[in-house]
Order: sequence, then structure tokens, then C-alpha cells
Amino acid sequence: MDKLERQGFVIVPGVVDEVLRLTLLQDIEELVSPGSAGIRGLTRRIESVARLAQSPTIRTIVEPVLGQEARLVRSILFNKTEEANWQVAWHQDLAIAVQKRVEREGFVSWSAKDGLPHVQPPASILEQMLNVRVHLDAADEANGALWVSPGSHRCGRLPANEAADAAKRLGKYLCTVDDGDVLLFRPLTLHASRKATSNRPRRVIHLEFAGVALPVPLQWADAA
Repeated sequence: MDKLERQGFVIVPGVVDEVLRLTLLQDIEELVSPGSAGIRGLTRRIESVARLAQSPTIRTIVEPVLGQEARLVRSILFNKTEEANWQVAWHQDLAIAVQKRVEREGFVSWSAKDGLPHVQPPASILEQMLNVRVHLDAADEANGALWVSPGSHRCGRLPANEAADAAKRLGKYLCTVDDGDVLLFRPLTLHASRKATSNRPRRVIHLEFAGVALPVPLQWADAA
């Protein structure tokens, strides 16, 4: 995973086979309402996604990066379609979900999403996390594939108003993927996506893993 540490992201091709991909899609389609942009707490709602997240298929990718004690801390479906089409500006993933709000030094910008407390931890926590995006559809510029800025994870936490300039300075890369591919990236890697211009769906299972415990009494939420 030298490329991941150097660039802040890497594409792993052909991780999910066609049988599993179709099973995941079928289970997701039974739950997703028309026009929905996504679902939080995905592993709590869909058993096949929960099995995937803890399967050797995913663990053999995650553990070389974070260690054997790595735990799943968030699971989200991103469902970009004609009905749910959006643009995301350049940003880093700075917030984590926790079980309960407890004030600790270095943990700032508290908020709530779907009833769960979220907070921005110190960069040292984010540096020991990994985002795993399982692509259920092929993605390119036309249907809103993710853009990343190589090496930006080495910049630490960036003010939001500096993100676009930093991406311009460091360079941009479009993560074109096939269905079944997995995109790994560090939360501090600058990333963005544009609105889709085609009618092809872009369904992504987004899993976040952490290789570090939070300082007590803070605790990770269970795959929020």
C-alpha cells in the first residue's frame, strides 16, 4: 500500500465479484426509496452489506493499512442518480460519529446527523482512518466519479476556504472505476464530485474504518 501512503488514495480493481455485486444491489434497491440520495447506518439495515464490511474481501484490504484491530465506524450508501444529483466542493472528511457527546480537548465542531453526535477529532485520529468505497456501478466523469487531490492528505487539516486552492496547487485526479472496484482514500485527502450529466446510476457503499481507539469516555458509534 505504498501508493496509498504516497498519494492518499488507491484504486483496487475487481474486488467484488458479479454475484455479490448483484446481491448487494438487489438488497439495496429493496430499501432505497425513489429519489433518495443515500442511507446512513447502512450495515445496520442491510445484512449483506454488514457481511461484506467484515468479510475477508474487505479485511484483507483494510488490515495491512490499519492493523488487525481496525473497526468499522461508519457505513453510508451514496446513490447518485438523475433524481438525486448533486455536486460536492473540495473538502476533507473531518467529522466522525460517536456514541455520546463528551467534551474533550481537540474535539471540536459538534453536530448531529440522524440523531447521532458527530465531532471533528484531532488530525492524529483522522490519520489512522481509512475510507473504503465499494463501487456497485462503473463511474466516470459523466456519472459523477470522485475527484481527488494526490498527496493532499499530507497537508493536515485544511480550512474549508483553502481546500479548492490547495487542490488546484497539488493537482487533481479523476477516479474512473469499473463496477466491483474499490477506492481507498485517507479522510484528509481532498476530494470532490461534480453533478452527473448522464442517466447512469453511481451507487457506492462507503465504509469508514479506524485503527485507533478514542480517548475515554468517547466511543466510536457502531457503523453510524
